Amino acid sequence: MSEPLEGRRAFVTGASSGIGLAAARALAAAGCEVALCARRLNILKEQAAALGTRGFALRGDVRDFRSMQIAADHVKKKWSAAPDILVVNAGMVATAPLAEMEPEKFRDVIDTNLTGAFHTCRAFVPDMLAAGGDIVLVASVASYATWETWGAYCASKWGLLAMARTLAEEVRRKGLRVSILAPGAVDTEIWPEAQKPDPAKMLRADDVGAAVVQAVSAPKHVSFDEVRILPASGLL
Repeated sequence: MSEPLEGRRAFVTGASSGIGLAAARALAAAGCEVALCARRLNILKEQAAALGTRGFALRGDVRDFRSMQIAADHVKKKWSAAPDILVVNAGMVATAPLAEMEPEKFRDVIDTNLTGAFHTCRAFVPDMLAAGGDIVLVASVASYATWETWGAYCASKWGLLAMARTLAEEVRRKGLRVSILAPGAVDTEIWPEAQKPDPAKMLRADDVGAAVVQAVSAPKHVSFDEVRILPASGLL
């Protein structure tokens, strides 16, 4: 049994492509009004337009807290209310041995994947507490593992998992439900081409988008606290 999503309001980061776009499409198809947020506004507008009246585009940079504050204010004015679904998804990858990685690249990954998630939650959660709702944070199987050349990404996702678990404990008795989704290899543009597994064996972004809908439409007494989503063939 799932709860209807018709009329709910969702804000999705990293929504111009990949998992974020898939989540936005799935939420809109389920009846939500959806604010798609990303840095690439020209692409974002096209994706939002494809959702018809249910979607609108909003440029935002999760690395910049002020940018996320402006986004939160914008959607609250447009909807006359805060979102009641927040999908924290924006992410990036940069790979290199740690002894060779450029410090600014390491910083970019942490600022996007970890600090950006904090900025998003910090900008939106205070207003969401008043009315309740759902927060979905897109972590990764990299939140539980380490691989050569993926040190920055793994560090960011381990940190994201710790932050998400903490947030869940802080808000679960205040009307907000936190779901942590940890997908395995997903066929998106985020992959360095030389390290990408066989696409035929990978998850599709739509698979994770569907999981977002499942999490936020679950009955109120049910919580998708932490869910790993893997290709049928396992870790790739």
